[in-house]
Amino acid sequence: MRNIVIIGFTLLLSISSCKRHLSHEQTETELKTAMENFLNTRRNLDTNQLKFTVRSVIFYEDKTVFDCQFKVEMKQPDKDTVGDMAAWISKDFTTVKRKY
Repeated sequence: MRNIVIIGFTLLLSISSCKRHLSHEQTETELKTAMENFLNTRRNLDTNQLKFTVRSVIFYEDKTVFDCQFKVEMKQPDKDTVGDMAAWISKDFTTVKRKY
């Protein structure tokens, strides 16, 4: 019985150690990339006419998501502008939900 507990504990530790640990800078980069992909790959978006570039991000890490504030540049052929956007991004950086 004791061997089973030791094997189970060892297995649990090995699985939890496989978790990806990112530095603050790496997390910022991943969040910027996720938001840029979300903005530039939407349906009905002509990327020849409209292009979004994420300039900066401020984020708070919650239990299941990152709560983010982005500074985003929008470029069109005849004008460009910079504005703020907010979104929740999943911990695996695959799901983006805009707040406003």
